[in-house]
Amino acid sequence: MAAEFLLEIGCEEIPARFLPGASQQLKQNIQRVLSVHSLDFDEITAYSTPRRLIVHASGVATTQPARSQEITGPPWAIAFDRDGRPTAAAQGFARKNRVGVEALSRIKTKKGSYLAYRKQVPGRGAKDILAEEIPNAIKGLELPKSMRWETSQFLFLRPIRWILCLFDGQVVPVQLASVRSGDRTYGHRILAGNREVVVTDFADYRQKLREADVEIDSMERLRRIQARLEAAALEQGGHLVEDPGLLQTVAHLSEHPSLVCGDFDPEFLKLPAEVLITVMREHQKYFSLRDREGKLLPKFLAVADSDGAFSPQIQSGHERVLGARLSDAAFFWESDLKVSLQDRVALLKKITYQRDLGTLFDKTLRIEALSEFMVRRLRRPELLAPAQRAAELCKTDLTTEMVREFSNLQGVVGGLYARVQGIEAEVSEAIYDHYLPVASEDSVPRGLSGVIVAMADKLDTLAGAFCLGLVPTGSRDPLGLRRQAMGLIRILLVKELDLSCDAMLGKAYEGVRRFADRSLEETSATFRDFLKDRMRFLFREQGFRYDEINAVLEVCWDNPVESRKRLGAIAGMRESPDFQSLATSFKRIKNILLKAGIDPSTAGAIDPARFTTPEENLLHSQVIAVDRRISGALREGRHEAALGMMASLRPAVDSFFDRVLVMDEDPGVRRNRLALLAFLLQTFLKVADVSEMVTS
Repeated sequence: MAAEFLLEIGCEEIPARFLPGASQQLKQNIQRVLSVHSLDFDEITAYSTPRRLIVHASGVATTQPARSQEITGPPWAIAFDRDGRPTAAAQGFARKNRVGVEALSRIKTKKGSYLAYRKQVPGRGAKDILAEEIPNAIKGLELPKSMRWETSQFLFLRPIRWILCLFDGQVVPVQLASVRSGDRTYGHRILAGNREVVVTDFADYRQKLREADVEIDSMERLRRIQARLEAAALEQGGHLVEDPGLLQTVAHLSEHPSLVCGDFDPEFLKLPAEVLITVMREHQKYFSLRDREGKLLPKFLAVADSDGAFSPQIQSGHERVLGARLSDAAFFWESDLKVSLQDRVALLKKITYQRDLGTLFDKTLRIEALSEFMVRRLRRPELLAPAQRAAELCKTDLTTEMVREFSNLQGVVGGLYARVQGIEAEVSEAIYDHYLPVASEDSVPRGLSGVIVAMADKLDTLAGAFCLGLVPTGSRDPLGLRRQAMGLIRILLVKELDLSCDAMLGKAYEGVRRFADRSLEETSATFRDFLKDRMRFLFREQGFRYDEINAVLEVCWDNPVESRKRLGAIAGMRESPDFQSLATSFKRIKNILLKAGIDPSTAGAIDPARFTTPEENLLHSQVIAVDRRISGALREGRHEAALGMMASLRPAVDSFFDRVLVMDEDPGVRRNRLALLAFLLQTFLKVADVSEMVTS
């Protein structure tokens, strides 16, 4: 039989940023309980609102399946005498299990033969299991900033006010803190007066909550908000400034979303649009509107957790608060502009960047040095002056009042102030863009000067962290190193910059050497592994297979642009019969050398005079010719051609393995053949480690 399970944890308002993670964790923990206890189910779904975390599972088995349990008794030699009669040990074991000796059996283990009894254990009821395990599933949530609010000192996101827990229409007895589970929930705090609602199953629960002005599905709330925003924007003669992140946030801030449209003083439009949008978004969670020409309108759209009955009062309150916020922003703008960015450079000496890595002024000097290094590597001397100027000024906006109040404007505000203060456009644009990309959907910096400063900034952050051993672990990444590394890779790929990450890391290490706890070798090794992981993630998102990625990154991680080109070549050629056969041979070669204890890079010279078969001579001559051609093809960027040259060796390789015994009895012949295979392996590794390819 199958039944339905419903759990709702009712709380004080949970911050929007915590809801998605907590909701999914709760679902996973409940799913784990069902799986561990062999309780089959059809589907499990999580829902959430600011006041509740919900898990619903359908088609849950009402009992565990019966299982067989094997109980081991005394050794067989002790259980029966020489005539095969049961001893007291066997009889005692049978009595203990309440069966006759004839019900016992013989089993063999690593320690010998033993007497055993296999009994059938009936499954427990799902309701009893859930009553035991649900408190543990909830206590096992990894929650940020939890609270204690009653005498038992129970920790949770926010104080728990009720628990609804039903299985097959019956209450599952659960207690958390001082709250006991029941069959009731509560409607919207304001619109339904927090009305108590008794429910019998999920359909009844969902319908009654909707009648009590609560929509439990965050995606349904999001769709409703999106439709209303677009309709309201049209009514106001404009179009919405798209903001997917804010849309997600407001969907988690309301149980019954409605829309309010407000106005602000057009005088504030003298401020840059970036500042106005940020003020409305960050502090007030408002959406902005633009007219048909792309100019900001003096209007905003706010999502309220209410209905239309109180719209005038809500609108008035929002307008009053926003007016004060925009007045502050206008004051910061005018005040900040009284000090030039150049004069702010000295102020960076008073701001600690990171306690073990000096001040922001120290970081600025390191970014300048790295920017110069990259300009010279790219052979673009015309970029040196603007890139270094942008590097010198890029962190100065961290001393402004605007950024102290609106931290998301860092970089952007610096670029805006630079433009107003008459600094050349290329420099102001580079300052504006140098934090990009922040998120995966962000664009990269527009100009090359911005690209150089952005990469220098990210590399300095990575080098500084890794030289101190501050490597992300699990889900913890307080310095945002994964984001920095991903941003670096994306810039290199989008702009197709032929730069060595290892060389850039080496230059970055020079700047942080005096702070370092780790050597350059240790720092480089950590950086290499970290960057390879980020590249694996990015290339998988781009559709490449894991074995193709591993094959390339084993030999070419240092240059993401080169790595992607090789990936494209391998993906296009992997189904070729010659390439499949070559991959199999490659694995065989690696295994032979590994078993022989041969390092391919130090295998020694090949002596053609020691060849005793025509197959050895043929393979040797062909590998020498192909080795030179592969090197030339890679220098010229002809990756498909290089792979084709590798594949052309198939007949010679197949013939060698068919007719030549590598591990010959003669030590000299054997060493020479191993050296030939090592040379062949090194030739292959110039392109990719195709032993990583799955060929079956």
